[in-house]
Amino acid sequence: MLVERHSFNLLDQEWVPVVEGGHPRCLSLMDVLVRAHEIDGLSTSNPLETVAVLRQVLLPVYLDACGIPNSEAEWEHRWEVGQVDLSRLKPYLDEHRVRFDLFGDRPFGQAAGLRTAKDEDKPSSLLVAATATGNNVPLFTSRNEANPPSMTPAEAARAMLAVQCWDTAAIKSGAADDPQVKGGKTTGNPTGPCGGLGIVVPIGRNLFETLLLNSPIVRQPPREDRPQWRRELAMTGAWETRSALGLLDLLTWQSRRIRLIPERDAGGGTVVRRVVLTAGDRLQLIPRDVEPHTAWRRVDKPRAGQASHMPMRHSPGRDAWRGLTPMLATVPGTEPAYSSSILLTQLGDVEVGDLPLQVLTVGVAYGNQSAVVEDILADMIPLPLAALGASEVRHLVEAVVEQAEELRRAGNRLDDDLRRAAGGDPVPWDKGLRPGDALMHELNRVVRRLLAGLQREPERREEAEDAWRRSAYVLALKAAEPALAAVPPTAFLGREEDDKQARKQKKAYRASLAEAWYEGAVRKILGVEPAHASEWKAQR
Repeated sequence: MLVERHSFNLLDQEWVPVVEGGHPRCLSLMDVLVRAHEIDGLSTSNPLETVAVLRQVLLPVYLDACGIPNSEAEWEHRWEVGQVDLSRLKPYLDEHRVRFDLFGDRPFGQAAGLRTAKDEDKPSSLLVAATATGNNVPLFTSRNEANPPSMTPAEAARAMLAVQCWDTAAIKSGAADDPQVKGGKTTGNPTGPCGGLGIVVPIGRNLFETLLLNSPIVRQPPREDRPQWRRELAMTGAWETRSALGLLDLLTWQSRRIRLIPERDAGGGTVVRRVVLTAGDRLQLIPRDVEPHTAWRRVDKPRAGQASHMPMRHSPGRDAWRGLTPMLATVPGTEPAYSSSILLTQLGDVEVGDLPLQVLTVGVAYGNQSAVVEDILADMIPLPLAALGASEVRHLVEAVVEQAEELRRAGNRLDDDLRRAAGGDPVPWDKGLRPGDALMHELNRVVRRLLAGLQREPERREEAEDAWRRSAYVLALKAAEPALAAVPPTAFLGREEDDKQARKQKKAYRASLAEAWYEGAVRKILGVEPAHASEWKAQR
């Protein structure tokens, strides 16, 4: 029987979404790396795929071909050159060309011949968290398992990489040649390795700068470290729990075994409508000294077998700037509860001139025992380079983040006090939109403008601080107005409750007192003098 052959080589075919000259387009892997200094950057329209393409392909290809920088001097030399070393890149890609064919004898990122004991396959929607598969049928979707999407090879390649990074922890089908399968299934699967991280990606002015900004300096790379396409043996359905051999192994970690099943569509083109997906390798521990893309928090009392530091994850519903404190913990000993990512810490030691650094943050919020994706978290903010060192700019940025959070809490206390004054009970912290939470949306644009200004002119720190205090004060008072205007007449008379801080005493709650407490708290948080407060209040 003649087997139909399909081919889609990632080196030559267009599949990497980029932005060039301000316009989105797709390019081949070869073109992306050769012309990286001419390309604005990767498209961030699908942030999970953006991170996956960078970590699983672009970065490890660049580092394996050109070598991992082993000193600040070498890193800075590459920065000055400003483009990929083609004398090393092109021979490397030519040597490994056959390994980058998505449907070759050793298909890229896949286990050739992967099958289950019953030769079952799944719809291609299994590769995309937002589409229907099994019992997961999102609202307003027009598709189900009987009508899976037809993916182009480019779409299937990106989706496959995203699965390796972010897949859910649901039960997986068992591979026929996996000795650890029980009842045709594999349980206990963790999420993809990026699922437990709050990914932080430094972004430069062009794609080459982004590649180098994401290249950690490794002074003595392990000799056995290599990306998945340079493994001597082809992948099978068997998997193991082990440590990462080094940076390249970690970046191209195969957390799942996958086989894409190509077929012809009505027009004769290649599409992917069915896949086989089974369990893959499990990381024993996320290596803090190797993982480049996350900040860390200290575990004060780790349990037996638990690491002393855990990755920081992004919080749903919070803008990226609200998580800046861990990112700025780049100076040893200044923030013992946190430590920044390897890449941001490194930026304090290398010379990059007046780089207008941007930071892309990406994460996933899982639900139901990490078996479903509830939310995809993505944001991009400007980050002043001066804030990555022990500087006044850093102290200001940290103070702004802390003050904004205190203002949020003060606004929510105002809501609690007004409800008590009206004879009701405070709303639970996770229910409803309260004044403090609404204030954070207004402060968002102010903080982003402040970060961008400090990035351009860090010497104007004092002016930036004054502008922040004034804007935050005015917006904080404005955020309270709807709550104050909505109180019923009974709130002006108020009521008394037992004072939880002083036994056998009563505390009066009235609308006027709540407003006065709030204004006093805002002034104290921002350090606003009464004279300035009166002036700003009159001018708003």
